Amino acid sequence: MAGGEGTGLGQRAAQGGSVWLAAFLSLIIILTTAGNLLLILLIFTQRSLRNISNYFLVSLFMSDLMVGVVVMPPAMLNQLYGRWVLERGFCSVWSSFDVMCCSASILNLCVISLDRYFLIISPLKYKLLVSPCRALLLVFATWSLASLASFLPIEMGWHEIDFDTQALNSSVQLEEAQCRLSVSLPYALIASCLTFLLPSVAISFTYCRILLAARKQAVQVASLTTNVATTSEEPVQ
Repeated sequence: MAGGEGTGLGQRAAQGGSVWLAAFLSLIIILTTAGNLLLILLIFTQRSLRNISNYFLVSLFMSDLMVGVVVMPPAMLNQLYGRWVLERGFCSVWSSFDVMCCSASILNLCVISLDRYFLIISPLKYKLLVSPCRALLLVFATWSLASLASFLPIEMGWHEIDFDTQALNSSVQLEEAQCRLSVSLPYALIASCLTFLLPSVAISFTYCRILLAARKQAVQVASLTTNVATTSEEPVQ
């Protein structure tokens, strides 16, 4: 009797914990989706925010919005049920979107850092270097590279030809019904370099240069202010 009551209490406690976990994860998904959607609408509706630099911000918000809409809900179901409960054919699609959105977010951050770099380092040449057409091409290139690093290797199986290794695909085990993405070492290295390491190096480099330029400008402004103050204090003969 005591053992049965203990088991029942344990099950009710587990169910209660799952309810709170589901509520917490749902709140995160709602905040992620609503927040990024509001930011996108704000840029499109406010004329003062419709500039070239915000093209890249919209692209970043879109990648984060897709994470909240496509990637996070299945991940929440996996966390709650402990297994893959959706259609097995959607497993590879979900894995592709997961890789694509994460890659697109990092690449968008890289493009934003480059945009800030040119805007601060070469403000007079910025409009010549970064035109609306070129900005859209950069956004297109960002999403194309993210798609090439995700959908093609996972869905098309071109990795078998490129790397001459075992298939890189999302496998669903019949016993546990788990959606797992199995990748080979060459694919992991190449994808990591293209969508994480190189963008991270570029981001670090550009923001370091921006910091140095900002400090240099601050020193010049301080020196100019000091000279003006000294000149104004000199007695007129």
